Amino acid sequence: MKRIITGLLVLCCCSLLGVVKAQAQVTLTGTIMDKENKLVLPYASVLNKSTGRRTYSDKGGFYKITASPKDVVVFSFLGYRSDSVVVSQASGTETRNISLTVEAKQLRSVEIGTQYTPYQIDSLARRQQFGYILDKRDMPLAGGSTPVGAGIVFSPFTRYSRSEKQKREFKKIFAKAEEERYIDSRYTPQFVSRVTSLKGDSLMLFMRENYPDYNTMRVMQQEDLIYWITDKYRAWKKR
Repeated sequence: MKRIITGLLVLCCCSLLGVVKAQAQVTLTGTIMDKENKLVLPYASVLNKSTGRRTYSDKGGFYKITASPKDVVVFSFLGYRSDSVVVSQASGTETRNISLTVEAKQLRSVEIGTQYTPYQIDSLARRQQFGYILDKRDMPLAGGSTPVGAGIVFSPFTRYSRSEKQKREFKKIFAKAEEERYIDSRYTPQFVSRVTSLKGDSLMLFMRENYPDYNTMRVMQQEDLIYWITDKYRAWKKR
């Protein structure tokens, strides 16, 4: 009888420990981005090394994965050095923003002369840094021929498509970021303030509400830009 009671107590304890362990779940979440340029990294791989569970960041670099305390979660992206974190919270949501570093690449030397603007110099450096991704030709994505069925977790076709999506999405984000950097290199608070005499919050509000289009900025000479800002400022004052 004692053996039966002892056995039942052990079984209950094990069951309780199992329930506690099952309840000790943490939602690890955050954003994955490039450490230097702060570009978000879409479709980055997020692997819970302790459980084998894998997910991916969305187009905005946001990720979310279930883990337990002390689990090791590994983050990786095409052309970047992988990084990992150890889950520290016992429950709830733990936010960990991840910054990945580009793998070391041999960059071609570029002679920078006085004919280049600061923006152009920075743009050339960024183009060199990410050239090994940007220069890759886009390949067809896997379609309906991708194998499916019981027991198939990750086929070579779906793996290839994921890598291709990473590359394509990164190219789009890089191009958009370059456009914004070009606008910001010309449409600066100092320059707009000289044209409008605005300062502080008023200046920031005006600039936010009258942020120029990239294509417009590309065709405007500096004198035209002054006229453009002046016209926008007159209309802004009349509101």
